[in-house]
Amino acid sequence: MVLQDILFQLKELEKRYKESRQKLRILFEISRLVSSYLHLEKVLDEVIKLLTKEYKFDVCAILLLKINSDIKVESCVGLEANFAKHITGSLILDPYTKRCIATKKIVIVNDIKQEVLKKNYSNLLIPNDMKSFALTPIMVEDNVIGVLITASRQKNYFHFRYSDAIYVVANEIGVAIKIAQLYDEIFNAHKELEKKVKERTAQLEKTHKRLLEIERHAAMGRMANRIAHELRNSLTVIGGFAKRLSNKIAKDDPNKKYVDIIVNEVEKLEKKVSKIIKLEPEE
Repeated sequence: MVLQDILFQLKELEKRYKESRQKLRILFEISRLVSSYLHLEKVLDEVIKLLTKEYKFDVCAILLLKINSDIKVESCVGLEANFAKHITGSLILDPYTKRCIATKKIVIVNDIKQEVLKKNYSNLLIPNDMKSFALTPIMVEDNVIGVLITASRQKNYFHFRYSDAIYVVANEIGVAIKIAQLYDEIFNAHKELEKKVKERTAQLEKTHKRLLEIERHAAMGRMANRIAHELRNSLTVIGGFAKRLSNKIAKDDPNKKYVDIIVNEVEKLEKKVSKIIKLEPEE
């Protein structure tokens, strides 16, 4: 009898040792995943795959609580798409999920048919073909931000020591979520800042082009003004001599009409040059 007790205790110690190693391995892997994948969706997908592989769950999902009290299945294995879509956004939680969130403690049901179905709970978050499930609060700074849903097609799947292991894992998931959310906020802020910088740069480039165009037009205006002044001086001289010739030529001289044409055309040119200097548009 004593030998049997010793063997039993040795088996229990061996089992606990294996469970402790498994817990450490999972925590190490979660820490590695957090440092390897920065975006929240990728981190949670990999964590769910890890837990499913280690504990051989038939269902494993992370349910996050939103600011507006909605719920969302963020990542899952073993849930059909229609079922996940059905419970996402629902404000109605089953009593077990409510208890998990309110008490901040793990809720374990090892015989769904016996304990749940007879109570006529129709809005369970667990598929009907599961035999046992455990709901673990995911917390950050003592606030519940979600629930880790795990379920099995076997009865009595969740032994009493499971609570200690999965509670630590759930806390690590909470830390991973917080880190990933902070990264996503920084990433989105960076993208928004990058977008604004691009928009501002485009505006500055557009303004710079406009300033260059204005400067080019201003330079052309200054050049035109200088040329117009030079032209007006020359036209004044030509016009003056043409008028003197016109006054000296007899009216019956056949060359007078040509001199008068020169006088008239010079006057027209002088008016046009004056408008250019005054920046007046031509009629």
